Amino acid sequence: MLTAEEVAEADEVLRIERLVTAEGEPVPEEEWPNVPGARVQVVKEWVYPEDEYDESEDGTDDEDEDYEPAEPYQQYVPVWVITDLDASGLRRRGGVSGGSTSDEDAGESEEEAEARREERRRVIANNKAWASAETVRREWLAGFVARKTAPKGAEALICEAVVTGHHSLSKAMDHRHPMLFTLLGVEVPTGYYGAGYDECHKIATKATTPKAATMTTLAAVVAAWEATTGKHSWRNPSAWDARVLGALVEWGYQPSEVERILLGEEPQPSTGSDEPDVDTDDEASADEANADEAHDSAA
Repeated sequence: MLTAEEVAEADEVLRIERLVTAEGEPVPEEEWPNVPGARVQVVKEWVYPEDEYDESEDGTDDEDEDYEPAEPYQQYVPVWVITDLDASGLRRRGGVSGGSTSDEDAGESEEEAEARREERRRVIANNKAWASAETVRREWLAGFVARKTAPKGAEALICEAVVTGHHSLSKAMDHRHPMLFTLLGVEVPTGYYGAGYDECHKIATKATTPKAATMTTLAAVVAAWEATTGKHSWRNPSAWDARVLGALVEWGYQPSEVERILLGEEPQPSTGSDEPDVDTDDEASADEANADEAHDSAA
């Protein structure tokens, strides 16, 4: 079973049903457990029951007057996935095998191979950094959305999100703002289509002043954006990512290096080692010693 932590650390999680063998053939379902590195991930998916009806002899649709169409609902389902395409020996549909080497790769120079490995290391490091930053950011946002009044510039961000109909806000509205519930510490209702309407109504009507209403709306806009972020965000940052994160920075948030990529800033290169810099430590020790000597002399 693939845990949430393993999903967060994985570079990619691919469903076996969407992959093919080196020969381009789909993997039979009974063989999924035998794929190298295959794991089971539990995901939440919407189920849309098909409307059932009886067709009369004359070809017309006769529906019972008391008939009500089945409502879509969410349920947890297990899916077979892999997190290492190369090790699995499979490939994406229309792509090359994860375990094979293309003619271009076969002819790459050592410099090109090292650049590819360095990029791989960068992706892994930034994915881990993003997972850590996400925890810190959401803790900060939980405090931010609890504000009584909106910060300067909030109206402009709200206007842009609403008037342009940004997809993050549209998606959040369609699903009754689950991230807003999370940030506010409200249990996210599930189990039936349209769940959460009453809770959303309570949140909206709780804002009884213009300032409070503005803050509640800003919280919904920011939470909607947060819900669409992920490890893909630093790889393919959008103008809206820069717009929202930039506003949060103006309002007091301190972004990490990987988050600064969304603002158009590249993180400083890492040494690739967790070991402390010996020279730096020596210099710091010397400074401390000099400071102690100066203190003793003054005494």
